[in-house]
Amino acid sequence: MRTKWTILLMVFLLGGCDRNPDDSHALEVRSLNATSEPRLRKYWKIPEFELLDQKGGPFVRGAMEGKLWVVDFFYSSCPGPCPMLTSRVSEIHKAFQGDNRVGFLSISSDPEKDTPEVLSLYAQKFGADERWSFLTGSKPSIYKLANEGFKLSLQEVVGAAEPITHSTRLVLVDFHGWVRGFYEGVGEESNGASARLIEDIRELQKEPK
Repeated sequence: MRTKWTILLMVFLLGGCDRNPDDSHALEVRSLNATSEPRLRKYWKIPEFELLDQKGGPFVRGAMEGKLWVVDFFYSSCPGPCPMLTSRVSEIHKAFQGDNRVGFLSISSDPEKDTPEVLSLYAQKFGADERWSFLTGSKPSIYKLANEGFKLSLQEVVGAAEPITHSTRLVLVDFHGWVRGFYEGVGEESNGASARLIEDIRELQKEPK
């Protein structure tokens, strides 16, 4: 039992953009999934929010209704794993090419720099189509959405080499806005996690909208 919790703790400590965020709720989900609980149980519903997409138009939580969503937090000038994280999302995006039942949200952790214009160029770089939205907005609203809505760590560390630290996990949200799973998007674990995410998306597509 002690070995199991030691492994979980190591996964937790290695999870973020700076390899050190506090994703306690995501860790709890991982722990539950290691038990006899169904892997695709419902956890919590994403709260209402309103941000801007890369075209400068509003994007609200209601737009997520009726689709399955893969969500991540990143920022375009990130010197660390963000490009790898977005590349991972791009791979999953291609795996469901032409499937309008699956959408993708990449939410900027640095909204003051990531304007819609900046995000539009970033989206083009990774081959995003109309199913993949890159969102920005006010810093308080985004930080609250990350920490309280998706329960992923997002914080600023003044004076640090990487002043913004955020989780590198991908979140799977179902047709009705419920969080159904977390998947590591960077590192050795991400290959298996990506395959599991694709499998879980296909499983959730069998559920009623």
